[in-house]
Amino acid sequence: VFGAARNAMNDFARRAASRAVFASTRDRGRRRARRRAQRRARSARDASGGANFERLIRQNEWLFPQPERDDEREALDAFWLAKGARDERQRARLVAMGRELASGVAERELYGDADALGHATRRLEAMFPRGTDVAKMLWHCPEVLQLPLSEVARRLIALKRAFPRVNAERVLEGNPRALLMDDLSVVADAVDELQLEFPRVDMVAVIEFEPHVIQRALPARVRALKSIKPCDRSASLRAFYPPRVDDPPSFEPMKNAQLFAKVFLLTTECSFPRGDV
Repeated sequence: VFGAARNAMNDFARRAASRAVFASTRDRGRRRARRRAQRRARSARDASGGANFERLIRQNEWLFPQPERDDEREALDAFWLAKGARDERQRARLVAMGRELASGVAERELYGDADALGHATRRLEAMFPRGTDVAKMLWHCPEVLQLPLSEVARRLIALKRAFPRVNAERVLEGNPRALLMDDLSVVADAVDELQLEFPRVDMVAVIEFEPHVIQRALPARVRALKSIKPCDRSASLRAFYPPRVDDPPSFEPMKNAQLFAKVFLLTTECSFPRGDV
């Protein structure tokens, strides 16, 4: 009985050893096959110049935009969410703006790093009175961050001098591109022309309601408006003009600043788009 048991155990051990040898041989064969396939792929890539191209990319990676890591994108998304950007599509544009705006390594580091972006935003916030929504400015015009703080201060003072009765901070929240304009005096003269053309309308209220009135195209818009013959004016535009001789005695021109802003921009929209600032 013991001899039969011993023989059975020996047979089992031999079969197990045989299976182990077979599995080891099979694994070595598979590894050899994979290595041969990798060598063939490398040879084919080398023959087509792929290896040289990849080596060129690695050696000059600073010339090419690098893909953002998921953690970087998540950090930037969280930064803009904390700054009040609730719309997901808007945050996606803000996260991607580093690739769109940055022309140099320093700018890529600024727009692509949440910590650097937060530091730059806090410095910019220090330039404005408490309560100014600087983050909202950056949503609409992130290029503002590229300005040195001294230049921001100079341009803010210039804006206040050009429009002394206007709340400059409120205007910049809605139209931060006004901070990038160099010809504010010309635009201010155009606003004065509008005021003379429509004496009953408060142009300060117009600007504060619709900050995009302050734009480079404003002088041309005013010229286009003044060139419209009285008989060709729309009813909505005529409602803001002072009464003419043939108007009824009861006619009173409108002075609603919000409505005037919309009528003015729409009337001149065909030649000078609202976004042309």
